[in-house]
Amino acid sequence: MRVGAVGLVLQLLKSTADSTRLILLRFGRSPGSSRLLPVFALLTTLLAFVFSLAVRYAHPLTAVIVFRYVWLQLYAFHQTKLGGQWGPAFPPHRMYFILTVGTIPIWGLAMAGIMLVTALLRQLWTRTRRRLGKQNGHARYEAIPLNVEDVEDLQAEEDRRRELRKEPPNMRARLIWLLLLVFYLSLALFGVHMLRTYELPIDHRFKARVDLANKSPRREGYSTGEKVFIAAMFYNNAGVLPYWISQATRLIHYLGPDNVFVSIVESNSGDSTPQLLEDFASTLISLSVAHKITTHDTSIERPSSMDTAPPRIQFLSAVRNLVMQPLVDFGGYTRVLWSNDVFVEAESIAELIHTRDGDYDMVCGLDLAYWGLYDQWVIRDRLGSFASTLWPYLFEETGHRQIAKNEPAVVSACWNGITAMRADPFLPPALRTGVPAFPKPQTGLDTESEATTQSWSLSHNALPPLVATHPSYPRPANATAADAPALKFRASGPQECFSSESFLLPYDLRRLFGMENILLNPLVINSYSWEYYLYFKYVTRHWVVKWFIENVENGYGYHYARMILGDPARAWVWDGGDCHPWW
Repeated sequence: MRVGAVGLVLQLLKSTADSTRLILLRFGRSPGSSRLLPVFALLTTLLAFVFSLAVRYAHPLTAVIVFRYVWLQLYAFHQTKLGGQWGPAFPPHRMYFILTVGTIPIWGLAMAGIMLVTALLRQLWTRTRRRLGKQNGHARYEAIPLNVEDVEDLQAEEDRRRELRKEPPNMRARLIWLLLLVFYLSLALFGVHMLRTYELPIDHRFKARVDLANKSPRREGYSTGEKVFIAAMFYNNAGVLPYWISQATRLIHYLGPDNVFVSIVESNSGDSTPQLLEDFASTLISLSVAHKITTHDTSIERPSSMDTAPPRIQFLSAVRNLVMQPLVDFGGYTRVLWSNDVFVEAESIAELIHTRDGDYDMVCGLDLAYWGLYDQWVIRDRLGSFASTLWPYLFEETGHRQIAKNEPAVVSACWNGITAMRADPFLPPALRTGVPAFPKPQTGLDTESEATTQSWSLSHNALPPLVATHPSYPRPANATAADAPALKFRASGPQECFSSESFLLPYDLRRLFGMENILLNPLVINSYSWEYYLYFKYVTRHWVVKWFIENVENGYGYHYARMILGDPARAWVWDGGDCHPWW
């Protein structure tokens, strides 16, 4: 007769009580028996009861223990690699979900392995016992009790064993074992599937074409043929440069060595940054790529303190203008690509350059780090308001909706690690050529596109008057974007909000050139830290986690992740939008 779980527990309890009573009856009457004997007997039988339960329910107990162990190991790894993050940008429920999703396949594989090993050990033990039994002639020698009651108990036990040997194998137990094994193996295979599908198609649209460009390079590349000026500056970046250089080289093959100029300035580094850049220069020479890489630059004096203050911004502005000088000296480039010292893939940079088929004035990626969207000092939504560090980042409704749909969102200012923009504003009026029509970029392996982009040039329409706080105020009457002086990186004017040179560039694009088409592309993930790059690029963009973020979180808590740099009570609004009261 089969009994349920409750019945089994009641049987065990009854057996425990009988065992306790037996010990007390046998030893309690002995002369000199200890008063602690009943306590000892009770503890012994209780331990036996607990052990019996553990043996009987070994599988569910093992499953719970293994799951908890794996989860805690992943949690410890998460805290080691991503510890110290700003809480509002890393919701606990998201972390628990990610850790649980990561635990399940590992748990399934571990449990399947435990089941198979246990079954194997049982089989080996059974065969060993049979082999030993044959060697001993199946002889069994047991002490013959003298007590009649013990003889009867021994006979009953022999009868029970004999009946058990006659019973057929428990097919139900075997079926349950097999179903559990299939279940655990299915979880492990699901984990393999999640690993193989960690990238969404929209996140690597240009990967195949970039790979082809590096496998079968050609001078004209595999892009649209547009000429791109790649600009960067580095300081003590030996940790990121090997990766950055490898991805920049892949990008150059994609754009075409004939279509690229690389301009880099390094100064004041105390690590191997200069040597790495000089090696990169040698690579560019071997590829016949136009470039100017300056190391150990001393032409611009570095402030004694690089704390966030006007001297720092003035220094960075001067260095960035030095990086841009070859654009004026050599000309012929219609697109500028500025990269900070970030981890970013070549195909992501291609995605950035080809945002809306090149129909933008400036476009930025997402630099994500320990407080989420990192460059809060620069980013402003379409209305000039502060942003959130948590997805979907923008409070303004249109931008919010565009980011949620993985589309470029219109903003008033951005930089965020890496940015692309039109080159003409940086040139004197006499050198401006506009942008001709190019073939639209291809994401597959097709050779050419029949569709073309729209040609573009700076407007000849009169610009509105400048606000009095702008350093170029007053602007000449009937001034146009086409006639405006060359754009430069700069520090804030005395009546402006203290801002980064990276913020003032898009601000000046809008005020001095009327270029309002500034976009934030949520597909271009980059980071200053390798650990955070992997987390935001591959974990939060995984289709399972992405589904959770978009459908379960759905922006929950992102209002609390708005970071104001400085005392929030001192924040104010100026012509460029909300002002961080940093300094």
